[in-house]
Amino acid sequence: MGQTITSETTALAARVTTLAEAAFATADGLRRRAEDLFTGGRPTSADLAVLRPWVTEALGGLINGAGVITVPLADGRQGLEWWMGSPAQRSRLTLDLDPASDTFVDVGRQPWYSVPRDTGRRHVTGPYVDYVCAEQYALTFTVPVTDHGTFAGIAGADVFVGDFERALRPALRAVGTPVALVNTHGRVVAGSTAHHLAGSLIRDAHIRTALLTALPAVLPDGVRLTPCGTLPLAVLTWP
Repeated sequence: MGQTITSETTALAARVTTLAEAAFATADGLRRRAEDLFTGGRPTSADLAVLRPWVTEALGGLINGAGVITVPLADGRQGLEWWMGSPAQRSRLTLDLDPASDTFVDVGRQPWYSVPRDTGRRHVTGPYVDYVCAEQYALTFTVPVTDHGTFAGIAGADVFVGDFERALRPALRAVGTPVALVNTHGRVVAGSTAHHLAGSLIRDAHIRTALLTALPAVLPDGVRLTPCGTLPLAVLTWP
């Protein structure tokens, strides 16, 4: 039984990685398009409109939102070209990026923006309730956009947690024991029981400490931790 659970758990972690890498591939494609804008000099915020066909083409399947958000550009404004929905029914994200406005949205404080900015590395944010876009639990996959090596913004893709969980359901069921996909802070992305619903928090201190190591482990109480590659996600199984 132990070998079977290990095999199925590994398969689940691999499925998570495959889905996440597909989302990152979408973000990375938009990153390359955005960086092309900087090759001829610093663009203006209006210049990001040229990205629209590729952004809207990215929508569909698991991808419910995608786009690019930049630092202030040649006109002093941040660039924003982000769309949500499906190819048949889509809408453009509008955010107030004017620091002098009462409704200013400081994207620099959002992990999906600040982590790629501060680390130069891609990042998975969530699950979190996306109040700005859809008021649903979401995962946001972002990569840094650079201008000749200097941070210039992020490109990213949004996936609703409900859609992500449905794509994982066969692999979750195949494990045959209580299982949950969680982030490194113990927030549940998907689970196989009512005790591990999306958005809930693993409160066991020893499990949360183990998650921070991002290493495979079998804890003293029999809980098994299987990292999902290099992602800040892991599979937990209970005996």
